[in-house]
Amino acid sequence: MSLPRIAIATCADYADLKVDDKLLREALRARGAEATAVVWDGREADWSGFDACLIRSTWDYHEKHPEFLTWARRVEAAMPLWNPAAMVAWNSNKTYLRELAEGGVRIVPTVWIERGEQPDLSEVLAAQGWVEAVVKPVIDLGARNLTRLRIAEGQAALARILTQHDAMVQPYLPSLEERGELSLIYIAGQLSHAVRKRPAPGDFRVQSIWGGSVEPAEPTPEHVELAEGALVQVAPTPLYARVDLVSGLDGRPCLIELELIEPNLYLSTHPPAIDALADAALLRIDVDADRDVLE
Repeated sequence: MSLPRIAIATCADYADLKVDDKLLREALRARGAEATAVVWDGREADWSGFDACLIRSTWDYHEKHPEFLTWARRVEAAMPLWNPAAMVAWNSNKTYLRELAEGGVRIVPTVWIERGEQPDLSEVLAAQGWVEAVVKPVIDLGARNLTRLRIAEGQAALARILTQHDAMVQPYLPSLEERGELSLIYIAGQLSHAVRKRPAPGDFRVQSIWGGSVEPAEPTPEHVELAEGALVQVAPTPLYARVDLVSGLDGRPCLIELELIEPNLYLSTHPPAIDALADAALLRIDVDADRDVLE
């Protein structure tokens, strides 16, 4: 049997992969796989030479959203793709949070505004009792187009978002500055590890591009229950998932993001996760190959 050939999908800015993805590539190679970094929309990409594709640092997909979804469907038609194209499409639009909330998951309170609407943002905040809020498009990555505002501010920011996307308005959470976000990482449906992401002093955004930091953390049973209550609504079981939780205005944990496309999994903070993800990916290749034989 030939060795499995796995494409690790990335973007042009990370053509040589981030540290965690390099560790994953080496773990796959140590298990006999041919693992290669491929820029998802690169002109030289030849997807015909692979048996499977693992989406990792495709961190420009939000700028080329329709093209990215088309790419995912095309790749999946030729080989196994993780996570699957339908899951990628669903998770790429933050309206998935509304669906999870309808299924009983506690999310950050959100007002959804459709493109073409022209609400008065001050009235929206007043109706919710929010003095301060954040506004963001439903398709975004890394808080790049997020705006923090107080009541009577932000109308222009909302209008700018609505020229291209639907928008979402959420209360500003002081807990982000104080405690940041808790991220639970799951591999093949099993909790692997957790990290606490903290913002830089004076900021509230926890992403590294804004100066945020990361440290290992231990989730409470309440955190795990919330995370798994969200994941149980996702089918099939994702190969990898990151569940981002925050403390709401009432102090209770709530879901701010369920990351199923290209999340940083913070593998280097918990080295056993590198082996677990490599093993899980190879197992799924074997399962898919066996299914093809049976069919």
